[in-house]
Amino acid sequence: MQKKKLIFAAMIGNALEYYDFTLYGFFAAYLSPLYFPSDNHTTSLITSFGAFAAGFFMRPVGSLIFGHLGDKHGRKKALFFSVFLITLPTLIIGILPTYSQIGVLAPLMIVICRLAQGICTAGEYTGATVLISEYTERNQPGFACSLLPASSLMGAIIGTGLGALFLMEGMPSWAWRIPFVMGFIFGLFGLYLRSGLKESPLFTHLEKKKLTVGLPILDVLKYQKRNFLCTMGMGATSLASFYMISVYVFTLTAQLKLPPSYGMLLNIFPLFCWITFLPIIGYFSDKVGLRKMMNYGAVALIVLSVPVFSFVSQEISVGKILFAQVVLSLCGALFVAPMGAFLATKLFPVSSRYSGIALGISCGEALFGGTAPLIATALVVLTGATTAPGFYLMFCSVIGWLALRYSKPISSSVQKKDGEKESVMAKKQWAV
Repeated sequence: MQKKKLIFAAMIGNALEYYDFTLYGFFAAYLSPLYFPSDNHTTSLITSFGAFAAGFFMRPVGSLIFGHLGDKHGRKKALFFSVFLITLPTLIIGILPTYSQIGVLAPLMIVICRLAQGICTAGEYTGATVLISEYTERNQPGFACSLLPASSLMGAIIGTGLGALFLMEGMPSWAWRIPFVMGFIFGLFGLYLRSGLKESPLFTHLEKKKLTVGLPILDVLKYQKRNFLCTMGMGATSLASFYMISVYVFTLTAQLKLPPSYGMLLNIFPLFCWITFLPIIGYFSDKVGLRKMMNYGAVALIVLSVPVFSFVSQEISVGKILFAQVVLSLCGALFVAPMGAFLATKLFPVSSRYSGIALGISCGEALFGGTAPLIATALVVLTGATTAPGFYLMFCSVIGWLALRYSKPISSSVQKKDGEKESVMAKKQWAV
């Protein structure tokens, strides 16, 4: 019963925090003329996506902070502060005057808020994944950990639904602000839930034995180089697939001249597909193998990305956009669903697990994942080829496939529940 309560609390907190973080991504196209005005719509859109990507560039910084906090002082404290510190930027975006009212200060504040959100979000998914995996390592970790990205998407769906509601015809022009203010309130609720979490038994044992590492990230960078680089590659593939599908493909609805509210409603369906696919795939990944399931997903993305984008680009229609999102969502879910459990239970020891996964994923996301909508839009502008985003997604998927292939699962002796071997043992285990 305690495990179920912990998983539920982690899922709710994760959903609330990712509601805050992803809300701007779904509003990017709408907010671009308000905060990044330009005579050229495409330039304005690219600038707005640049602010969206800015949050990802700060994730490595946040991962260093929260990774150290989680490995040194506990997963619970890191998760508590990650929710606590993300609520204020969300509120600021919701009440911030537009460019026409305060000038250049408006886009500057948007970027600052996105940077702050990136720092706080860096430790959220990793911390929740590590905590849950350490409770369920011997009992369906793939399924349990797959519930976290599903809960993240539920937060995104709530944000999308509220966005669609408050952008409907007849709503006042300022109604888009309400979901951001509500995000602040949701964040406070998440803070309350996180206050009741119990610490991981593995970390508690590690702390009692005084086996925590002084600077966990140094052990990662010095003795765990291969798996750290592989984690970066997997992070790139996981987020590139999601944001290319859910954010960039969504912007194609603008070419159909649909109202923003209808465009957002269209995007809810593939998100529900992700939520449906993730736990199902997570369940079967415990049976067929975490690595094998991720390999299926990477190969599927490599093979199908370009054909799907080519199909959509020929006479864009609502049906084609939905078809593309469903197909690519299934491929992406094959890779994402088992990834958290694979990283937490196979690639890093408890003493540096939080730091290694958080920094690795954050670097991969910052370089390739969070920038996916920006790069996709820029590639279309530069090349004139509407299939260019498909090639970029294929490129990111190849990176993930190579990372999966060359990752080196640690031996069971390092994973033992009776305590982690510190730097001396790590030197022998991780030297590559």
